[in-house]
Amino acid sequence: MKMKNILKDFKLVLFTVLIVLAGSCTDDFEEMNTDPNSPVDVPAINIFTHALESHISYEMGGWIQHTYLGPWSQQWTKVQYIDEDKYMPRNMDGDFHGRYTNALQDLAIILDKTNPANEDGGKPELYAAAKIWKVLIFNFLTDLWGDVPYSEANMGLISDNVTPVYDTQASIYDGLLAELDEANNLLTSTSFNFGSGDILFGGDPMMWKKFGNSLRLRILNRAAGTPWDFTYDMVGGTQVTTTAGVAAMSDADSKIAAVLSNPSQYPIMTSNDDNAMLDYPGLPYRNPIFNTLFSRTDQGVSQTMIDYLNARTDPRVHIYAQPIPKSVGTDAIEYNGHQNGLSHAAATFQNISLLGTAIAYTETAPLYVLCADEVELIQAEYYMRAGDDAAAKAHYEAGIAASMDRWGCTDGATITPTNRDGDDLSAYSVTVDQAAYLADPLVAWGGSTAEKFQKIIEQKWAAMFGQGVQAWIEVRRTGFPARIFEYELEGAYYPDMGMPTRMTYSTVEDTYNGVNLDAAKERQGVQDLNEGLFGSWVWWNTRRHPIPTEIDPPAADKQ
Repeated sequence: MKMKNILKDFKLVLFTVLIVLAGSCTDDFEEMNTDPNSPVDVPAINIFTHALESHISYEMGGWIQHTYLGPWSQQWTKVQYIDEDKYMPRNMDGDFHGRYTNALQDLAIILDKTNPANEDGGKPELYAAAKIWKVLIFNFLTDLWGDVPYSEANMGLISDNVTPVYDTQASIYDGLLAELDEANNLLTSTSFNFGSGDILFGGDPMMWKKFGNSLRLRILNRAAGTPWDFTYDMVGGTQVTTTAGVAAMSDADSKIAAVLSNPSQYPIMTSNDDNAMLDYPGLPYRNPIFNTLFSRTDQGVSQTMIDYLNARTDPRVHIYAQPIPKSVGTDAIEYNGHQNGLSHAAATFQNISLLGTAIAYTETAPLYVLCADEVELIQAEYYMRAGDDAAAKAHYEAGIAASMDRWGCTDGATITPTNRDGDDLSAYSVTVDQAAYLADPLVAWGGSTAEKFQKIIEQKWAAMFGQGVQAWIEVRRTGFPARIFEYELEGAYYPDMGMPTRMTYSTVEDTYNGVNLDAAKERQGVQDLNEGLFGSWVWWNTRRHPIPTEIDPPAADKQ
């Protein structure tokens, strides 16, 4: 990726916007704005830069990541300002509307300007890439809220419809898959480059084709069901057994098979070279997590994540977390997570691992959108459903290796812990042995069908560190990691309700699109009681997880 050219294009977009704003103050205002649908001819590729950056910085680097769904997925935790970590909702208006008024509005303009049906033939490759990005954002919206505006969304520029209907999630999924088909068929060139303003793949159509088909696998896997029974060991000594979740889309697995059996038509991500990720070059374009946390120490790693990594001697712990301060300078460093929702008064900062320096304290750290490790683990889950144990094992192990490599834990590598104080921790360096990791009893392929599914999905959850939105969606879908459903958060805002099952709808919609919103709520069984967070499930969420009632305060956090 040619970052200098990318930044040049990004600056051009900002410069063009400033010109438009300045011009709007002249005496020729009416003349300059005679066409409200096209106030200025900004190149589509420049608009695309903003559509990409704005959503990535929001989903992986914004409030919804570090305050809500990073903690709700129990990858991250709040050490201070913990209300949201106890499932206390806040106004989600910006989270909901911001997707429509920001990136999706950009994409509506791009798709109009680049449509191959235009008289000038459009720009098919950029059009296809914009379609794929649109699918990613609508998939984000519908997986968090369920029914959302889709078919009539963002039509304000071409019609006077400002009260779009809420489409059912089932119909949205059908529409997203159809849009991916359209994009896949347009991405045929192996040499054409549509512009360095594409800050994901540098304008490479084949990389977008792989990304689109990998996104297709993610979408299909969400709707393919969870065909296992599982017994949870609840705090207090009781056991709760949950049963299989049926496939919301009956032909999801056959559609996955069609993709995997035809790699020439449906290429997918197969290595970390294919990853969809955004590199930040540094000031003034800094990683947004760094921008938020570089001078703060209120964001740690969840006990659920640390316990998972420590139990498996997982080298990724040295990347994801910082050693607890009191262990630095002793014979052995330690990592200790903080339990989600635990009160600030119970926190002992010398005994809590903050987010790793490579995650939160490096301004050039990348943010990941969709990676090869997720694609491998989706395939492992698919082959388990298909009854092909050998293929499931192969993709499970390939997914682990891809995640290890992505996080710098390549086989034989020396990993040196780091902390934000800059201490020399080279004495605590470790050497990665991926074969030994795969042989660990908690990692090694084996066990019952349910245990194999659990291993696949919990490895996917661990690999998705920093992708809290996607991790939380997977937690809701699968019921894994099991620990999340085995204990009640201390001080939960809504006691005895468990984990939220969806996000709360926008209050602005009540005012401006209330009829359509009310119809969607009634259709889905969403109640205003408890902010609509509990008691109703999105279309593909057919499992019913335990609702714990007993807290489990960890002794280590009380020291």
